Formats: sequence, structure tokens, C-alpha cells
Amino acid sequence: MLRMPPSARLALVAVAAGVAVGALATTSRLPVTPTAVAAASRPDTTPQPAPWFDMNVASAAITFKMPRAMPAGAPPIRARAGILVDMDTGAILWAKQPDVQLAPASLTKVLTSLVALENFSPDQAVTITPDALGQSSADTLMHLKAGQTLTVEELLGGMLLPSGDDAASAIAVDTVGQARFVAAMNAQVAALGLTESHFTATAGLDDPGLYSSAHDLAVIAEYTYQQFPLFARIVDTRTITLPASALHPAFHLHNLDALLQDYPAAVGVKPGWTGNAGACMIGIAVRGGHHLLAVLLSANYPARLEGRLFDWGFQLDGLPPLLPPTPAPKPAGTA
Repeated sequence: MLRMPPSARLALVAVAAGVAVGALATTSRLPVTPTAVAAASRPDTTPQPAPWFDMNVASAAITFKMPRAMPAGAPPIRARAGILVDMDTGAILWAKQPDVQLAPASLTKVLTSLVALENFSPDQAVTITPDALGQSSADTLMHLKAGQTLTVEELLGGMLLPSGDDAASAIAVDTVGQARFVAAMNAQVAALGLTESHFTATAGLDDPGLYSSAHDLAVIAEYTYQQFPLFARIVDTRTITLPASALHPAFHLHNLDALLQDYPAAVGVKPGWTGNAGACMIGIAVRGGHHLLAVLLSANYPARLEGRLFDWGFQLDGLPPLLPPTPAPKPAGTA
């Protein structure tokens, strides 16, 4: 089952992905002897910690069930790939190439949020360093400056609402380091049983080694949304103001998620765009306690499309539409 009470969830306890702790060798200044030379020539078999050692990685049993026949009547969706899931039953209501590997753009930041929330307290202070900055002026930014100190929760707001690539970088570089954090992202994907994803960075900029699928992103989003109320609250917020303090100036964070405007029952999650990925979106909508989740990759106006998908999905559950009917196309040759 996809949605289960906490007591029934399988293996939701965070576990360390590293499996061995090796004491790092120290360099001594003993005289060089033939015995020492021979020992130095042998390979060092001391177990070393994995790059993500001492970071928590949660495992969970999340499965989506493909029906023998999809429900009829889904609206036409112009997207390269996508999926619509009933979060309460785990049933897939609509899918188009859900397993194809594609660039996920800033949908990556949902996984970045998951790893951060699994490992850091929301009130943990993070001081921004120059190593976390240097993004292109074309990137979406929170507009951080070196020397400012923000909490993990504040950085999550800057990463998820204005899609700040600098916040996504700082939450890794200025905590445990980029390599270690990204390795934990991939360990987390594996722990969720996902095989169609690989990540090389926290923000989601185009890279040949960074890819995911609509199915994998749906699992990542479902787990993060269900497990972390803070994440759910942030993505459902239109605007967050971080007041100025002695540690940082004021930040006014506006949510780029058009789904919150386009569909009344939407509770947000994350849009994304890059030149290679096109427009992408993960969305969740809730009506009468019933939850639907949609992912669209490389789509035209994905917020509008997901609104139509949600309306159709809720109608399958007997709920009336919230959106006006889509106008029928005019016959060729008419004014």
C-alpha cells in the first residue's frame, strides 16, 4: 500500500549507509627499514568509510500498482513522460513512459530536501561560504552572500519557493560537503528501491550523469511529503518572509509553483525548468482527504496539464470538477 499509518510503514527508521568505520592512518616519522618498505608496498586493506558515511538514509516500501487497463477518458497531455498516482491506494491512474530516464531539472531539489531533513535539524545553523556560491546570473537564486548564517529550514524555503540554486548548494557544501551529500542522495534513491535515477548535484542543472524518471520522482515526492510535515508546509506556502537579523538580511521568498494558482485543490510541491529538461513539475492535490500526485517531465505548461489530470482523477472518485471544461477545438476552416 502507498499510504499507511506510521505504525504500519516498513523500515522507516533511518539507517547509516556506510557499513564500515576505518580509522584513518596517521603518518609517523619512524626510521625507514626494509620491513617498513615491504609493508608500505602492500595494498592498504583497512576498511574506509563510504563517501556518505555517518549520514542517515531512510528505507521504505513504496509501490505503485499498474492496473491491467488504465481508466478511460484521461485528458490529452503533451509531455514526454508522466504519471498520475492515487496516493491513498497506490494505484496508477495514468502514465506515459513513466520509466524513461530524463533530466529532472529542479525537481532534484525534492530529493535534496529529503536528504537534508533526514540528516539535519531544521534549526541547525549554516554559515554560507564562497564555495557554495558562484552560480550563473541565469540561475534561480535565493541571493545568498558569503558570511550570512541561516537555518536549514530557512535554506529549504529559499530552495523550494524561488528554487534557489545557491540555497541547494549551501545546504550541502556548507554542512557535510558536496561530494558526501550527493553520495547520500544516491544512497537514498537506492534505499527506496529506485533504479532509474542518478544525481550528481543538488540543484538539478543539466548534466549527463543527472537523470531520473517520472516514477522515481513520484516515489521520492510521496515519501518526502508524507514523512516530513515541514516540507509539506513549505511547498504549500505562497510567500515566506525571513525577517532581517544579525545573521542575515531580510529575504522575501515567492513560490514559483504555478499549480497553486491554477488548481484550487493543489498543495504544491515543485516546478522545474532547464534547456535540456524543458518544463517539469511534481504536484500534489487534496480533496476531501483524498490525495493525488502527478509528475510531468518535458511538458508544455505542466501546471495547467496537472490541473486537468487532477480534475479527471478526482472525478474517478466521484468528485465534481473544479475547472471549467476545456473548449473543443474548432473545425478546420471556421473563423
